Amino acid sequence: MGEELVKRAQRGDEDAFTEIIHTHKKLLYHVAYRYLHNEHDALEAIQETTFKAYRSIGKLKDPSLAKAWLLRILTNYCLNEVRKKKRMIHDEWLIENEEGLSDEFDLNERIVLKEKVLNLKKNLQKVIFLKYYQGFTTKEIAQILDRPESTIKTWVYKALKQLRMQLEREGAADGR
Repeated sequence: MGEELVKRAQRGDEDAFTEIIHTHKKLLYHVAYRYLHNEHDALEAIQETTFKAYRSIGKLKDPSLAKAWLLRILTNYCLNEVRKKKRMIHDEWLIENEEGLSDEFDLNERIVLKEKVLNLKKNLQKVIFLKYYQGFTTKEIAQILDRPESTIKTWVYKALKQLRMQLEREGAADGR
């Protein structure tokens, strides 16, 4: 996307802003759908992202980062929606894509793990959700979060280490 297009949008050109959104609509939908697992919620996430981006495009300091900026708005919105759904244990989000659940114990373990992920720092949450719950590759995550692949690998390592430590502490406390 051209920086000039972003600059025009920042000056109030609605057609330029529409073109920016149109240029990235497939990527926005793909990311939103992977977080939210259904078309309705993904489209709502894109609508919210578009609204927030429209209101704040003037604050974007570097027009060359518009794509990353849009993705950041979208992923923050999606993570907030996932957190809201987390509070409802019976919600299908908790068991979406969970193949091979053999009994209630497995479901409880998965719920505990997801709650532990939500206790991580925001950047670590994002990489875990994108990699393990949404199936993105390290390279794709680096593009979405506009970070080097090495940073993403470090974040994944830190997140997994923290999760392991939390689970080991909890296991020790439970006498396992």
